[in-house]
Amino acid sequence: MTKKIMVLDAICGAGKTTWVFNHMRANSEKRWLFVSPYLSETGDGRIKGRIQTELPEMNFKSPSVAPNKTESFKRLASAGHNIAITHSLFHSFSMEIAEILEQNEYHLVVDETLELISVYDEIEKQDVICLIKANMITKQPNGMLEWNHTEYPNYSGRDTVIRDMCDTKALWLHGGDVLIQRVPPTIINACQSCTILTYLFEGSLMRCWMDLNGMKYEYFYPDSLRPEAEIKKIVREKLRIVKPSKYILDLQIDRRGLELSNIFSATWYKDYFDECMAKKLKSSIVAHIQENMGKGRTFWTTFKKYKSSLEGKGYTRAVGGIEPFVAKNMRASNEYADFTNCIYTVNVYPDVNLVQHLSNVDVKVDKNMYALSELIQFLFRGCIRQHKEMHLLILSNRMRALLMKYLTDV
Repeated sequence: MTKKIMVLDAICGAGKTTWVFNHMRANSEKRWLFVSPYLSETGDGRIKGRIQTELPEMNFKSPSVAPNKTESFKRLASAGHNIAITHSLFHSFSMEIAEILEQNEYHLVVDETLELISVYDEIEKQDVICLIKANMITKQPNGMLEWNHTEYPNYSGRDTVIRDMCDTKALWLHGGDVLIQRVPPTIINACQSCTILTYLFEGSLMRCWMDLNGMKYEYFYPDSLRPEAEIKKIVREKLRIVKPSKYILDLQIDRRGLELSNIFSATWYKDYFDECMAKKLKSSIVAHIQENMGKGRTFWTTFKKYKSSLEGKGYTRAVGGIEPFVAKNMRASNEYADFTNCIYTVNVYPDVNLVQHLSNVDVKVDKNMYALSELIQFLFRGCIRQHKEMHLLILSNRMRALLMKYLTDV
């Protein structure tokens, strides 16, 4: 089992990465595994990342693509190198890698929370039902799925991924046709220690996953970090929150004048968003940029399925090779640090299947903190991270209210 799991929960700009780099440097006799969302932080075996640039004396290695990154990682870990990898590679690790990490006494640093529990949507619900009816997968009393190796011992068809996830105890059935992927805690438990760098950890699905697996963790806040209250005060002074148009506000009120809290959620877009509405929303956004926001560069987001429908004049053309559209859950990127306008068109909720699945095992998801965490991370992609004035248009009344409350809470 992991000796200790520590959570450094600090607002963006407090100095988390600087602290952890100094911490690793001061403990250079240990072996380190650094995990970050982006190659710009970890390098890719050919190009140096931030960790190689700022900690050259620790000689962090990144797995190469030959023969593949997993095999390359095994060689590096077996040789005892300090290693930097991305989140995506971490998710693919096996029991064999866990054994190597444990034998060589690695210490793990996780930059931003990992997605260790999710809805597995690479298969249609009807195909899930077919697998069950064909007795290829069977549900255990606790909901975990097992592959039927008795009847399908040498299976090599299209569902080998499902078989492999079953064999690693990573797949669970929810509601009869929804697959939930729960990454086993093997890798984290194999390390001597684990340090997680994040913000609003309580609202994350990684916290839910850790509670689900009975993993104990402690919060800490090094003295060298900037106080949260100091940064929030600057954000309050520099963030210009733009009031949406009457059309956008009216969408969020029912016939009795009561607030509709789910407008601009993924479900709302799926059920109600149409071409006519898209034109009106685009027109409203363009007017806000021209009349109520600064003349600088704009970055924006929506659910990817509706990106083309909401693209409008003044906020969709790439400048300097940088695409202004940003995935709503982007974290830890500095590409947009000079962008002074932000358009936020989503109302964030955790997947209802995940919420129900976790609720069934008495793990609670804080929906508002989950939404706020994603919003705060997104805003700090822009120039507010440099404490410069930034204009912000949030379409959803719920998301705007969550942000306003957060900023005024001291």
